[in-house]
Amino acid sequence: MADIADHPANAAYSMDPAGIAELAESIREDGLTDLPLVRKVGDGSWQMVSGHRRKAAYALLAKDDPAYERMPCRVIEGIDDERAVTLLHAANYFTRALTVTERAAATEALRGDAVRLRSEDPSLSGMRVDDVKAAIIERQTGRKVSGKTIAREERLARRIAEDLSPEWAAEADRGNLSAEAVRSLAGMPKERQAEMHAAMEPWRRTKRELSDYVRSESKTQAGPDGRISKAARLVADFLESPPESPSAADLSLLREMALMTAPYAEAGTDARKRRRRASGPKSSK
Repeated sequence: MADIADHPANAAYSMDPAGIAELAESIREDGLTDLPLVRKVGDGSWQMVSGHRRKAAYALLAKDDPAYERMPCRVIEGIDDERAVTLLHAANYFTRALTVTERAAATEALRGDAVRLRSEDPSLSGMRVDDVKAAIIERQTGRKVSGKTIAREERLARRIAEDLSPEWAAEADRGNLSAEAVRSLAGMPKERQAEMHAAMEPWRRTKRELSDYVRSESKTQAGPDGRISKAARLVADFLESPPESPSAADLSLLREMALMTAPYAEAGTDARKRRRRASGPKSSK
């Protein structure tokens, strides 16, 4: 086992000690039920393609039992560097230990391959990139996943990374929040999210308990839609430090945004006028 090098692309995935120890105990009790994949590279050395966590678990077991210094593997022949990376990410997609963001990273890493395959394979012409990713995963692993699922998981991972406070992002990444709860949190300022997390009762630990808490707290929030809040922040960032000479495309888009939002701004102004008229003139004393 010492002769098998880890694949550099696997650095994108966590190798948490607690998870490795749990896997090692499972292997000790039940044996290795799924063989790791290895390949021989150009210089004659061996490289792990799929099974890095199993290799780490074997290394942990070998500290107490030399019998685990050797690990059964399946050798895959004739794959180049590019296909090895594709197979690594495709196989990792179905690894249960992955976090939400790691699972999304696995499919994001397949984007380049998906675009290339779509241009080379006439049967894939016209397919969405996410559907091609799904086809790659099925081809490499024999297991099905839909392109819609891949797109949904990638959107969820981006929302977690961009819109959630660190405390809630950690919970969501571990799979402890429903997609609805993540959307609700994303619509709140991160400062408010942090306050909610700090005020949460310590007994709330399960996905349902945490999601119910977010749902109940979000009902008390009267803030704007999270999508509008995010758009406003992005526009404000641009206006705070605009380029010295805004491009024609930038100016055109700003005018288009002003036209799109004008009816809503006018509706708000009209509503305020109606409320003032309904309240009647103030009496002078």
